[in-house]
Parts: sequence; C-alpha cells; structure tokens
Amino acid sequence: MGEEPDGGRIAGFVDEERRLTGLLDGLAPAARAALAAAVAARLLPHYWRFHEQTGLGEPLVLQGALGGVWDLLEQGSAIDIVTVGVACMDQAFVAAEFGFTLAGTRAWEAWRVVNGAATPLVENAVHAAWAVAGACHVAVHGGVTETLHCLRYGRGAALATAHSRRQGAEVQSVRAAESDLLVEQEERRQLLDIEMLGRSALTAQVLAELRRPT
Repeated sequence: MGEEPDGGRIAGFVDEERRLTGLLDGLAPAARAALAAAVAARLLPHYWRFHEQTGLGEPLVLQGALGGVWDLLEQGSAIDIVTVGVACMDQAFVAAEFGFTLAGTRAWEAWRVVNGAATPLVENAVHAAWAVAGACHVAVHGGVTETLHCLRYGRGAALATAHSRRQGAEVQSVRAAESDLLVEQEERRQLLDIEMLGRSALTAQVLAELRRPT
C-alpha cells in the first residue's frame, strides 16, 4: 500500500489539533502549565545530551527555568517571563547555530536544520529549549496555544528519535515513523496526563506523577 496522500495526512493533523485544543480548553490555566512543564521535563535530557556531546549550551539555565515553573505551581512563586524566556531562547539559538554550522547552511535553510536535517541531537536540543520556554510562558499566561506547542515539541522529539533509529534500515514511510513506539508512547503519555489533570486537583501527588519521566 502506498504512502498516504498529503491531503489525507494534513486533514488528520488538523483534526488532531482541533481535538487537542478542545481538551486543553477544558483544563484550568494552572493545569495547562503543569502539562507543559511535564513535557519540557521529559525533553530536558536531550539538551543535557547535546551539551555533553558538543560542550555547547548551558542546560542548567533550562533546568533552572523549568524549576521556576514547578515552584510557581507548588508555592506560587513569580516568574520574570521576559528574562527567563530570553535565556531559554538563547539556549535554543546555541543548538540551532551548531546545526547550521554542521549542515553547512545558514538562515535560509534554517527550517531544515531545526526539523532534523542536521542531526536528531540538534533538533531535540532545540525542542527541549523551546519546550522549557513554552512552559514558562504557559505558567505566566495559561494559554492554550502555547500549551499545544509544547505538546508538539514532545511529539516532534519522539519522531526525530524514531527517524534516527531507523537510519540504516530500508527507507520507511512518514506514516511508519509516526506510528513508531516512541511516538505512540509520548502521545499516550500526553493524553493520560490531560485526562488526569481534567479530573484531579493540582495536588502535590498529581505534580509528582507529572514529573515522572516515563
């Protein structure tokens, strides 16, 4: 059976976006922030890996920013979203800049780099930094759209890892990569977290469950 036509895949993507948006609309702003932080926490090890393999970036900046989100949720602490947001995006720029150099390209092909054309190491580091920045934004503003972006970053990182693991084997379809176990696990975890947040108060126990890595 051939690859699914682009029109079908796009329609499926739009339907999924609408479904997730509806689910996120049903959550309280603090619950959205907790969901975004949970995704960012799962992605943060990718930035540590990038730092360990390249010597670039400052993962402690992202770790501290994400810690600020948990502190806000647990203790009501404040976040300076401008300062923290810029610091997180600076870390994304470090990873993307390395990808530009590695791929021998510049800004006009930037989308290819941050979407996996360089290496999954780069793509996932960028996703991690974006996710932490997004979680900080949601913690302050509680928005649905930024929460949805964080969910995308989590799924995008799983997809990039799935693609990298398939390299060297026969060429796989996009649909095959999207149905990889890693991608399915991330999607399932996100939906389970949304379900839990929809039925439970944001207690210490719930926050601890969200911080569980797998």
